Amino acid sequence: MLLKDIRDYQILFLSLFLILGISNRDWTLRPATILVVILTCLITQWLAELAISQETRIKATISNPEKFTSLRSAAITALSLCLLLRSEHYETMILAASLAILSKFLLQFRHKHFFNPANFGIIVAITFTNDAWVSPGQWGEDWLYIPIRFS
Repeated sequence: MLLKDIRDYQILFLSLFLILGISNRDWTLRPATILVVILTCLITQWLAELAISQETRIKATISNPEKFTSLRSAAITALSLCLLLRSEHYETMILAASLAILSKFLLQFRHKHFFNPANFGIIVAITFTNDAWVSPGQWGEDWLYIPIRFS
């Protein structure tokens, strides 16, 4: 059921922040870039789980919804990358998204990932490419985003 998992709230609020930023802050974030990042994260998560699963015959289906729960984590990473990372090239965003998800599987301590996946993807993209950046001032200086009319 929707909103039973805390990650559902994370997805909801990250989506709201993304919509707010695009609609009110005049970000130059293209819808195609958002789609590329989200699809890359979801597909990478699914493929990584399939590769490490001992039960590779069990496929994620509607009748087996527990296989979809990890996609929430991938969606959170994707939305975080869309909010924080900027690049003019799809390849850079694909690199950041795929390595962010793969870091959860490859960089573990006691079966838990120890890096924030989105931050890992951002660091890799900024370090190893010439076209990735974060824009800390993208939210501006406004302290309130709710339009208020005094009339």
